[in-house]
Amino acid sequence: MRCPACGFANLEGADECDSCHAALTQPAAARGIERRILEGSVRALRPKPALTIGPVAPVSEAVERMRTAKVGCLLVIEDGKLVGVLSERELLHNSIDPLALAGSVGALMRADATCLREEDSVADAFHAMAVTGHRHLPVARAGGYSVVSVRDLLHYLCA
Repeated sequence: MRCPACGFANLEGADECDSCHAALTQPAAARGIERRILEGSVRALRPKPALTIGPVAPVSEAVERMRTAKVGCLLVIEDGKLVGVLSERELLHNSIDPLALAGSVGALMRADATCLREEDSVADAFHAMAVTGHRHLPVARAGGYSVVSVRDLLHYLCA
């Protein structure tokens, strides 16, 4: 096998050139699930329309909205902008503090919400969830926000 970098004649099957040490093998093209993750967009995950609440709303109202709608999070919106996310996790972590649960959504929400875009890759969604540990991520789209969950990622991979 000839080295494409220096032209040296190497033994067939060699991984690197004996003369210049250039790689003689090329990585295999992504296939199957790997390809879907790398090339698919967040749009393909079919993000759900977001349920929203304001930061000054009482936590009890947020819990009731989540329970009624059977969702795991609410996006916290103020003046049309995302300011945080309130999920089941924040509620559970604060459930031993009755004062926190009697307060406002803004006191419990996570303000550091990673926001995806519809054109981001599925790999970006996986990465964001893995790095942040969050199971729900907001998605910015024309006219507002939607939400993608870990369940949406699983459905996408199994389709």
